[in-house]
Amino acid sequence: MRGVAAAIVFGLAACAGPAGAQSLPPGVSPVDAHTGCIHKDLRPCMITLGAALYFDMNVVAKQIALRNELDVNGKTAHRTISIAASAPGHHEPIGIILTLGSPSPNDTVVKAEVLLPSDPDLAHTQSDYDRTFLYDAAAPLLGSNCPTLDRLGLYRFYENSLKSREIVKTEVFKRGIFNHTVKTVDTEKVAFCGVLFSLHKRGEWDGQPDNPASRALKFDSYITLE
Repeated sequence: MRGVAAAIVFGLAACAGPAGAQSLPPGVSPVDAHTGCIHKDLRPCMITLGAALYFDMNVVAKQIALRNELDVNGKTAHRTISIAASAPGHHEPIGIILTLGSPSPNDTVVKAEVLLPSDPDLAHTQSDYDRTFLYDAAAPLLGSNCPTLDRLGLYRFYENSLKSREIVKTEVFKRGIFNHTVKTVDTEKVAFCGVLFSLHKRGEWDGQPDNPASRALKFDSYITLE
């Protein structure tokens, strides 16, 4: 393990297991801890995330170490890093998938996908949005791109700029004598704090569009920042 991988692992993981939110390793400045991720180098990104969220750095470090590994055809095989995180004082899972620039070596984070524990589309009040952990995930990813970001400003952007641009598409397929419904929701890329946000959902179930069977329902929902 060498280069940025070694620096990250030594700086954040040497103290055992989970990266501790709000605790900074020696030599790391508050500026480093608020650099953010989007369009930033991987090292300050990981420092920022480690200062804001809890996650197992030992698991993440293994992915970082493989980020420049080549496949059998000589192409970069691993350019994404998946982080299973949570906000301080909470256990609800926040999924973050970082994508690094290509070709390697390019440790710039060019994209992040965020999977929240509950759907912000169902939120309308500030307390509703707080329960989705949208701010907790987005704030460290934005970092210095948006140093004055506040919760209400982010929530208003999501409510008024992302939700209003949702495009819903419903398709019904035949599976033998049965119907299978696939419903997708996507938005265009919308600028906010120097970053492009977009929303993506996909649900599918056996049956008609107006009758989703919850036990057969498959549902994916994530927000992209790039």
